[in-house]
Amino acid sequence: MDLAQCSLNSVTVKGAGFTEVTGLAEEWGFGGVGLWRDLLDGVDLADASARLRRSGLRVTSVCRGGMFPQPTARLRREALADNRVAVDQAHALGADCLVLVCGAAPGDLPGARRQVHDGITELEPYARAAGVRLAVEPMHPMMASSRSVITSLSEANDLVEAIGSDLVGIALDSYHVWWDAALPQQIARAGDRLFSVQLADWVTPIHGELSSRGMPGEGCIDMTGFVADCRNSGYSGLVEVEVLSDRWWAADPKEAVHAAAKGLAAVRNPA
Repeated sequence: MDLAQCSLNSVTVKGAGFTEVTGLAEEWGFGGVGLWRDLLDGVDLADASARLRRSGLRVTSVCRGGMFPQPTARLRREALADNRVAVDQAHALGADCLVLVCGAAPGDLPGARRQVHDGITELEPYARAAGVRLAVEPMHPMMASSRSVITSLSEANDLVEAIGSDLVGIALDSYHVWWDAALPQQIARAGDRLFSVQLADWVTPIHGELSSRGMPGEGCIDMTGFVADCRNSGYSGLVEVEVLSDRWWAADPKEAVHAAAKGLAAVRNPA
């Protein structure tokens, strides 16, 4: 793929600051950046947005909102307040979407899933007033107890359809969903509700559920097929490289971006 059709997610070069991340993206010819919220601490968002516009970089995502299931009403109110801050940040940066990592099960799986539905429904009017799209990210089932009870694209599609808002869609990461036998059909079902497409490869052995990912081409995922399915469903946005990796985090950010660019170059665009 042409890097102009791709976005560099800041967590791929974890440890680099806002200026370095955006500078690397611009230097390598990426079309955009995905920004984790820790990178925004202390950053003047109006100034950052102006700098991004001048550089021609698009903000493809802000990560993250979510974490809706909470054991007490007070914690649910705190989660909602934090989600509103995340919406404000996404709005200030003109982001394509705010990614929702929906939250883990605090001992009650069906109850947690209801809280996810209700939390997004409660947040949606605030996001609508700000013009911010909310993208539910289905995660690998191994993360149900730590990060998200939404563990397949089928379940994410069910959730988004039940909420029924044009501002609530899906962020689809190859790392989390590649194993699903129904993936092509579910991507087609998502259609124009795909708000974000992210690439990271599955590399074994897994030494940590969060930080064992590989650059595209380092593992077993058919990246070309995955991107083709997303494009054929109607997705026309930039494709993010979002690699959480202890190995690459230990490397120089320039080396990590070089590896990401090399992996993306080997991903063929659909005919």
